[in-house]
Amino acid sequence: MPSFYFFIDNLLEPVSYGLCFFFMLWHTRKNKHAKWRALAIFYFITSLIMWKAAYTFPNLMLYSLVCLLSSISIGIYFYYTYHSVLKKRIVICFALLQAGYYLFDNLRASQAGVFDGMGYTMLSVGVLLMSFMYMHQILTNVTEEPLSWNFDFWFVSSQLFYHLGSFFIFLTYGHLTGKLMSSPNYSTESRLYLGQLWIVHNVLLFLSALFIGASILWISFRRKSPSSL
Repeated sequence: MPSFYFFIDNLLEPVSYGLCFFFMLWHTRKNKHAKWRALAIFYFITSLIMWKAAYTFPNLMLYSLVCLLSSISIGIYFYYTYHSVLKKRIVICFALLQAGYYLFDNLRASQAGVFDGMGYTMLSVGVLLMSFMYMHQILTNVTEEPLSWNFDFWFVSSQLFYHLGSFFIFLTYGHLTGKLMSSPNYSTESRLYLGQLWIVHNVLLFLSALFIGASILWISFRRKSPSSL
């Protein structure tokens, strides 16, 4: 049986994506919009990739692939969520930029053995920008439905929570990886430090997954509650 440290350092990530897949699958039973289907497929594929990454070393190519898939799937979600043509074009530019960087980074391959912090930082910046644009949309398009019943609002809030926290990890993790691995004093202690930093990321991802599940339960409860009618 894997130790608890191994679980939170390696397995909590695929478990979190698996939970997101389950929650999206649950949500698509009532809302069959293409954006939710795209997210369900993304979380399923990503969960499988992360399970493989947990037991594969080196696994940096798998993480780079997940970064690309994240930008495409979340881009699809925001594209179908926005009303503004300008915002939709920004989403397309973001996805193309991320795909172009992915191709360039793989062709260059000059940072082999180092986590692609730049790619993930670009992902977080893009998701945060698109999340704030969504918040602008709901503030300028007020409806009679309570905001707490809007699953889009809760999902985007979960992305804000995850990417605001992970941004600083992504920003420093690649740099620290390269610096420590190039150092002649690179040791088990250094590897442990990097692992602890990534554990923080995994916990943020897990909490965001729980946030998504809790929001689905909340909306379902409120819609069925007689007092909310």
